[in-house]
Amino acid sequence: MNPGTPPAPEERASAAGMLRAIALYVEARGRLLHIEGQEAGSRLINLSGMFILAFGALVIGWMLAAPALVWLVAEAWGWHWSKVALAGAGIHLFIGLLIFLGLKSRLRGLHLFEETFHQFRRDRECLTRHKNP
Repeated sequence: MNPGTPPAPEERASAAGMLRAIALYVEARGRLLHIEGQEAGSRLINLSGMFILAFGALVIGWMLAAPALVWLVAEAWGWHWSKVALAGAGIHLFIGLLIFLGLKSRLRGLHLFEETFHQFRRDRECLTRHKNP
């Protein structure tokens, strides 16, 4: 084919078919990405909301209960209130560390857009098989 001559009709038809196939492929991947994006957003909002509510309830509860608990322990064991308060603070720091480690392991196991990545992997494998028979 010379640069000045137009392509043959069958070449235009095959190019149009290829463009249509690519457009359909991109559309399908876009829909999958959209669906998984909505699912990921829902999961993250749910986890975030639960975390904020639990954290707020714990903080308010302990702000109300801690002074009374310090007083009760100090009276029962005959300790000075400052020692009881420091022991309580140490226990809270340890429990908080354990909770954050648990949250870290849950976030590590959270897989977003898993199906999209799986489909991309399958596409790459398919293209590799067709490229190198």
